[in-house]
Amino acid sequence: MSEGTWSGAVAGCQAGDTGAPGRDNALKLINLYRWLAGLPAVGHDAGLNAKAQQCALMMHANGQLSHDPPMQWDCYSADGAQAAKNSNISSTPGVVAVDLYMVDPGNPTTFGHRRWILSNGFGPVGLGSTAVNSCMWVIGGQGGGDAAWTAWPPPGVVPIDAIHVPEVPWANVDETGWTIQSDAIDLGAAQVTIREGGVDLPVKTTALMGGFGSASAIAMTPQGWTSEAGKTYTVEVNGVPQPFSYDVQVVACP
Repeated sequence: MSEGTWSGAVAGCQAGDTGAPGRDNALKLINLYRWLAGLPAVGHDAGLNAKAQQCALMMHANGQLSHDPPMQWDCYSADGAQAAKNSNISSTPGVVAVDLYMVDPGNPTTFGHRRWILSNGFGPVGLGSTAVNSCMWVIGGQGGGDAAWTAWPPPGVVPIDAIHVPEVPWANVDETGWTIQSDAIDLGAAQVTIREGGVDLPVKTTALMGGFGSASAIAMTPQGWTSEAGKTYTVEVNGVPQPFSYDVQVVACP
């Protein structure tokens, strides 16, 4: 999917804007992931977009990422700093960043990027991108989701490309971990079993930090196995007031 063309420049600290295809494609990808997870679509907000654009410029100008950029940074702005505190931030342009956030490598205690995108309260979103960096305003949303719990990969039919994402070849969801998040259920003591063909598959279950898009969450990391198209994985969650289970049917899309 096209990233669009950035109209700004680090020289002169010109934030510019993301070309329409880039911002539109990032939003489409966000809403595709949310649709797969059974969540309502979100829109973007022009004011948040502008602040996220300043954030992306700051990351680009300084060659690093920070949620708390110092005032001494090149191209510093109050709007950009505010966005940095409230955003997923990436060392990639805005479209591929959505895929990267959903895989979420390097965040084993929170999976915060993924959880914000899949949160009930997410949206409207702010999207800003240069040719190098991007910011996605995620905090403080007023979204209308009411899911009791949300899993990734989700129940139902799931494309293998949503787990082993071609645009993120250096990591995948099986390596980083499957997740379940909830605002209504305390998952801290949850016990998870994943089965395929009636056989228990080894999995490591980890309670995640609260906040970051949901009050409670767990990660379930496959141990020595990976998802395969054509197979159905049954996830059973016990150790919660009302145990639940769901099937993940992995398919290859033509």
